[in-house]
Amino acid sequence: MVNLGTYESWFDGEPIVPGDSLEEVLENLESYDYQGIQIGARFRDLGWDEIGRIVNDSNIRLCIGGGGGGLLAADADTRKQGVEATKEGLRLAARLGAIGSICVPIRRYEMEGTASKSQYELHEEILIKELKEIAPVAESEGVYLILEPLNRYESQFLQRLDQAYKICAAVGSPNIRFMADFFHMNIEEVDMGQAIESTAEYLGYVHLADSHRYEPGSGHLDFRPGLAALKRIGYDGFMTLECKIMAEDKGQALTESAALIRRLWDEV
Repeated sequence: MVNLGTYESWFDGEPIVPGDSLEEVLENLESYDYQGIQIGARFRDLGWDEIGRIVNDSNIRLCIGGGGGGLLAADADTRKQGVEATKEGLRLAARLGAIGSICVPIRRYEMEGTASKSQYELHEEILIKELKEIAPVAESEGVYLILEPLNRYESQFLQRLDQAYKICAAVGSPNIRFMADFFHMNIEEVDMGQAIESTAEYLGYVHLADSHRYEPGSGHLDFRPGLAALKRIGYDGFMTLECKIMAEDKGQALTESAALIRRLWDEV
């Protein structure tokens, strides 16, 4: 079975899923053949507990909850606070019934390298140490902390799956994983399918978007190699749309994107 999710709104609050209330959004999502939701900016003012209550009363699963930040800040106290915030985010995700929390460790380097370590190596070393401290919380709560590699235009650190895999393997926890985001991978990976297969052990979540970050099927990205690799490794987690909707009829576009991904999955 293909489990599909989507953001309900973009990061600036622009709606992705039609509906004037979260309840209506969830009803629409189910009718479009989606099983999961990620909360964007539109309904955050409800608070996580209310969001969790509303979602749990529906047939849609809350994919991601909690959060954190500051793990690779220049200031040691800020990093320590970031570790504790990430732990609390994982506890919240568990309470909400979510898969886990997404972590973007940093976008721009904040610490200088040394004579023996580059900036990347220094940030990597610190992050591994922090994740080893965070991992027991993720394990005890039964949720994932999901690292998200971003493309070179959005981040100096952690851009490819192999880089995320190296960090997860060094931590060695089944609950510290990473995400395969087709939009970022289309920019950074030489072979999307090979990148997924060679790092399968710690793959925990998937984001989907077309070449221009709109809904699958509206651009020129070939989803087949990535989907085929996910199918070969037996991936059965969520694939969640992280994209804006180009089409005027958003409900129809979401329905067609879901049908496209399911059809391609069956074909590969």
